[in-house]
Amino acid sequence: MGQPERDHHFLHTNVFLRYASGNSGEAEHYIETILTQAAAAKRRVWVSSILFAQLKPSMFVPGRFATLDDLARHIRSLAILVTPDPNTMLRVARLRDAKWQRPVKADEPDEMPRTLSFGDAIEIASALWVKEAGGVADLKFLMFDDLSPADAKASGRLSLLRLQDYARNARENSDVMAAVRLTRIEPLFQANPIPQSASAE
Repeated sequence: MGQPERDHHFLHTNVFLRYASGNSGEAEHYIETILTQAAAAKRRVWVSSILFAQLKPSMFVPGRFATLDDLARHIRSLAILVTPDPNTMLRVARLRDAKWQRPVKADEPDEMPRTLSFGDAIEIASALWVKEAGGVADLKFLMFDDLSPADAKASGRLSLLRLQDYARNARENSDVMAAVRLTRIEPLFQANPIPQSASAE
């Protein structure tokens, strides 16, 4: 992969927070390039306004940014904040109500349905708003997969990067289909986009 494409990035809150804390690992250069382009060339980078609810003063450690106010100003200077309107919040509710299940396999027992967390549902619905209402058909939703398989199984939560694996009967639910079709990427130069609509049953 060459330089990150411009104007088409929605950053999950966990991407910005890892970058701000210097904890984005091998994704550091990729994220830095996107944000530098946004700052220098006035490119569009979208983030959910719920990001600010994650900026706990007690959790802030000076590093890339000297103060919490510096970080907040930096976000405002380069990002377009997406604050869910009532219709988007109704979609959040529908996404949370959806039953996410893997296809039944003969050699495995049927699993209990999984659910999207409130925060993840807001992130997905906000990115879909940018894609649909904002007319950014090729939007790239960047996120880190913070759940190990064991954690995901124990918590019943979903990996946003693997939504397609739990989209059984997805074609019966337009919101689920929209979420599965949203291009989701880990912010690595070698990462492959993950729009998996073709696998949804």
